[in-house]
Amino acid sequence: MPPRSARRAVRAVAALACVLALAGCRRKHVPVTAVPELGYPACGDAGAEALGVSVGRGHIRSGQHSTERNVVERFDLRGTPCGYAFHARQEWPLATSDVEVRFDASLTPLWAWKRMTIPGSQREDGNAEIRRYDLRTGEVFIKKRDAQGQVSLEKLLPGGRLKAPAGARIGAVIGPGRGLITAWLQRAKLPVGGKSFELVLDFRAMVESLEEATLRRDEDLFEPSLGKTVRVYTFFGRETVFADENDVVVGDLAGMRPSDSLSTPEPRAVPMYGEPDPVHLP
Repeated sequence: MPPRSARRAVRAVAALACVLALAGCRRKHVPVTAVPELGYPACGDAGAEALGVSVGRGHIRSGQHSTERNVVERFDLRGTPCGYAFHARQEWPLATSDVEVRFDASLTPLWAWKRMTIPGSQREDGNAEIRRYDLRTGEVFIKKRDAQGQVSLEKLLPGGRLKAPAGARIGAVIGPGRGLITAWLQRAKLPVGGKSFELVLDFRAMVESLEEATLRRDEDLFEPSLGKTVRVYTFFGRETVFADENDVVVGDLAGMRPSDSLSTPEPRAVPMYGEPDPVHLP
């Protein structure tokens, strides 16, 4: 065991690293006094309220060998007369996320919304925290409403050095679950061995990131659990999803699979805490 002074030094270095990391996050999340209030996306920029036609639908959940247990996700990507609309719900015993994203006709993301609730909460709203991401100006503006009802406004800046030219638009978004990757796959249309580089908003975590990322299509793979060949895509150089012949996500390397392919029972549904309301909240 190292001497006490050495242990104190190690703890001090670790604490400093945490402080520096947090400071770095804050530099990327810049508080602002106002954000563009462009309203709920309408026809002409991100799709109308018309239901449209589904181009990618899924119901996937944790398989026998999943790294995460009791995760259930349902998603639907629909083409409308003037864009695409994505809706998803991911349930997990410790947290639930409802997501809506709007895209233009080329599947460029323009607007996203996320509501996070806590299963088991005694509050009527499930301790909901709600975030809206408006990308229509070419920048990323975040409007948050926390569980106490406090609203805050931020501008999110890219991390690291960008290869993309100044003013490059967000090309893909990554949210809770895997279904949203479908839009990126269908936008990229990659051949085997192909790569796509995009400026990506990742809003899965409590602290969002904006960075350049690579999407790569690997060799197709026969997946025994599905009894068929799937397309294999890797993004961020470390996360891998499986997709069908229409580039709709059907699972991932971590063990998510179509619900109807699993023999295990479906986990019990968690409370809804009311229907999501992206039109009016936050």
